[in-house]
Amino acid sequence: MPAPEMPPPTEVSVRQFVNESGSVTRGLREGRRYVLTINGEPLAEVTPIRRRRFVPTSQAQEMFVRAPILDYGELRRDLDTAIVDELSNDPLEGTGL
Repeated sequence: MPAPEMPPPTEVSVRQFVNESGSVTRGLREGRRYVLTINGEPLAEVTPIRRRRFVPTSQAQEMFVRAPILDYGELRRDLDTAIVDELSNDPLEGTGL
């Protein structure tokens, strides 16, 4: 399935960009692109940053291929040494509450 076609960018003069920055910002958040112009001549293209909401499974698996193998027993011993998991009689003791 081909990607949906992007609409052409909207031309905005630099003056309009400055005066209507809130409107342009909202447009960027909605995925719109803009071409800034000076005297009708294109100056720059402003495009929203596309943030991925998920990492494809294949890419996640690839990241872990080179990860070191953990020794569960060693990890458990390190955690037992570093973490005190005993609760006092009053968990708020010493907090001033």
